[in-house]
Amino acid sequence: MLQQALGLDQKNDFPSGALRYAGLGGDPGRAVWAQLQPVHFRPDRDRLLVFPLEGASAIPPQGLLDHLNSHFAEDGCHFVSLNGEWFVRFDSPLSAVTSSLSEARRKGVEEAMPHGEDARLLKRLLTEMQMLLAQMVLPGQQQALFNGFWISGLGSLESIGALQNQLQLVGDSPLLDGLRQLMGQAPVSMQEIELSRPAVVFTESPEETAIAEAETLFGHLLAGKVRKLVIADESGDSLVYKRPLVYPFWRKDGWRSLLEAEIAAGLLNEQDMM
Repeated sequence: MLQQALGLDQKNDFPSGALRYAGLGGDPGRAVWAQLQPVHFRPDRDRLLVFPLEGASAIPPQGLLDHLNSHFAEDGCHFVSLNGEWFVRFDSPLSAVTSSLSEARRKGVEEAMPHGEDARLLKRLLTEMQMLLAQMVLPGQQQALFNGFWISGLGSLESIGALQNQLQLVGDSPLLDGLRQLMGQAPVSMQEIELSRPAVVFTESPEETAIAEAETLFGHLLAGKVRKLVIADESGDSLVYKRPLVYPFWRKDGWRSLLEAEIAAGLLNEQDMM
């Protein structure tokens, strides 16, 4: 959804890995990056499911970083940890399309696997990282939960160039911080939104905060200050509201029930909502 809002070609991967790395204070340079997220893979009949990890289980041990760098050095892959998030930098340009973790949760792992010219390398990384983790002794509960990584957001900042876009980027996220650096924008709060201009409100906040932010935007919609409100997750699935249709829904607080149900079902994840 963010890629579409920025007017970028959705056939190409969105370099969220490089953008998040920049937003966290790193220097991605011209290299190709991807984001790595610790996950739990679980077989389910004839398909493989993937689940995000939270808390201490989601923080890979430092020794694993050294192990991965040693194992994949000849492949030109360099693993980096910054502010608790993990990334991989590639020495050579790569052409492949990845799926977000949210999309993988919804579709299933097989359908969401990387595809494209260099997808084979990314798939091999995923497989071999699982094998390395299986051989390591991890502390406490990690041994049972943390059994792989999900890779997404492949690309370099050069792949999207110097964005000239009047879109307002609202929210507190390393991804938005990286985009704002690229676009030369200052941070914009919910109170500072210019309602006459298009805006993207991106949140990685807990569910209650995300719903409160949505409530503020619905208020603008009802007051006629905005024409349309789209609530979407990373996979592009969205809920679209227009003022003539939303009023009876709003009065009964139906929008809140639907939004909470979508989040509870995993269709809209509070970490992915925009």
